[in-house]
Amino acid sequence: MWPVSNPWDEEFSPSAGARNTLRWAHAMGASTLSEAYDMLEQLELSNDVPEVLGHDETVEGVREEIEFGLETVGPDALLTTLM
Repeated sequence: MWPVSNPWDEEFSPSAGARNTLRWAHAMGASTLSEAYDMLEQLELSNDVPEVLGHDETVEGVREEIEFGLETVGPDALLTTLM
């Protein structure tokens, strides 16, 4: 049997804050990485930032990670396969 490729390949390994952000975006209705990226401003304006990112992450840092992910795995990558 062939191994299944992992969407979180060696090049795209998001932090815990970025993974939590993807989970938050999925709970808010996003299904793809580009939709999650589009929701970052909504997160930034919400009261959910401390709960989602904790104390060590920033929205800007997560934005940079997701931008890299958009380049690496593509904008249509399903969040369900990335979480």
